[in-house]
Amino acid sequence: MLSKNIKELSLTDILNQVTRKTIRWCTPSLIPSASKIIDPYSSDISISYHALGYPSDPSGIFLRVYEEAAKAYSSDFTLFSVNGTSGSNFIVLRALSKQIPNARILAQRNIHQSFLAACEDYNLELKFLPAHIDKNLLIFKPNSINEYLKFLEKYNPDVLFLTNPTYEGLCLDLRTLVQKVREVKPNIIIFVDEAWGAHLNFSDGLPTSAMEAGVDICTQSTHKQGGALQQTSMIHVKGHRINKQILLNSYRHLYTTSPSFILLASMDSARLELQKRGKILIGNVLDLSNFMKEKIKKIQDVRVVELTDLKTRDSGVFDKDQTKIIVDVSQTGLSGYRVAKELEEKYGIIVESRNFNMILFLVPFQSNLIDAQITLDALKEIISNAKMVRRIQVPYPEINSNSQIYSLQSLDQNSFELIDMQDAKNRISAESIVPYPPGIPVTIKGEIISPRIIEYYLNFRNISEFKVNATDLTLNKILVVKQRILC
Repeated sequence: MLSKNIKELSLTDILNQVTRKTIRWCTPSLIPSASKIIDPYSSDISISYHALGYPSDPSGIFLRVYEEAAKAYSSDFTLFSVNGTSGSNFIVLRALSKQIPNARILAQRNIHQSFLAACEDYNLELKFLPAHIDKNLLIFKPNSINEYLKFLEKYNPDVLFLTNPTYEGLCLDLRTLVQKVREVKPNIIIFVDEAWGAHLNFSDGLPTSAMEAGVDICTQSTHKQGGALQQTSMIHVKGHRINKQILLNSYRHLYTTSPSFILLASMDSARLELQKRGKILIGNVLDLSNFMKEKIKKIQDVRVVELTDLKTRDSGVFDKDQTKIIVDVSQTGLSGYRVAKELEEKYGIIVESRNFNMILFLVPFQSNLIDAQITLDALKEIISNAKMVRRIQVPYPEINSNSQIYSLQSLDQNSFELIDMQDAKNRISAESIVPYPPGIPVTIKGEIISPRIIEYYLNFRNISEFKVNATDLTLNKILVVKQRILC
């Protein structure tokens, strides 16, 4: 439980006194056995220490560190980044815009907001695959390989972009997709946002990693499940299709000239530990995950969502990262928001994510059996005390991937107006609205606003746990294009 006087504490005191006492089933997934900086304040240094070399060249110690990482992650070329995968996506997309001016990109609809923003900034044309959404769990599912091939033929893109794994750990058959795409489009660049897959390369018990599958370039959040501190990210390149010099130029332009050597060191340390003991470490995580799943299944009215539950004929779900546990609470009388809130406020237990119908546990490297048992007891107590009441049902709105009237770049800021959300039916959105986590847009700038989307937003206005990136954070209003369309 949080102290009542937490608002009076400094952030330093909160980190020292509060967060370390919580039980965390969320990022960052940190490796306890990895080497650590003993005293960050006395060890911190800048690039003024020339003997170490320069991270952005890369040269000196950093050249060796990047080369070792490339070996560990099965890539030909690796760069470290300290602005998360959001920053890495900007670096890669800037490079692609220079390598292929006015490039066309075919993407899954569950893109991260950083990808969307970078495409707008760098004048990259986006086309979307149809969205597949599990209407009970309210989560995105991967597209099928046949859909990829169909829309590759339709749009003839220069770049194919996909998010794999998804936020909830769902994966398509990436190796087969790469093979099939290469047969019909041998020169296309395949770019994977592998933010949630920095650990995949180190265990046979996990889905295939992007580099193992043969993609051209991927970005990873090492801080999520790769064992390193927050903000850490890597960019991996394989093969000849990416112009490495252009990528390096982009890296140098967007990479801070004052990177935290502590963050860089945490990536190198995590890489080394995974390289040496990854199979054992991940095996332990998988064992604990399986233990928790079996215990959660015994709680009345709660369902653990398995891979077989997610495989459907119309989607491309092929595999699942078993370090994540999707728990369906829709039959308990409580929303996922409520369950997560009680876990946090009453027991100091933090889950990775929640929505109306489910909560998501991410089993991190630092988790243990004691934390698992405390969590299981707390979850059982919350569910047993639940009163069966009629919950608000909020279906995820149908997302029409062909509803984009304007490209991201064609909208003029001067032609926008802010109107009441309830009056926005069939208007064209002038902003992207992004629930967070995980940072996936429900509405994309230039799309038509449907009645179902309006209903979806209005239902969230009184839920304090629902966080969103939007012009009006209350969702009472929405930014739209002044020009109306005929319907």
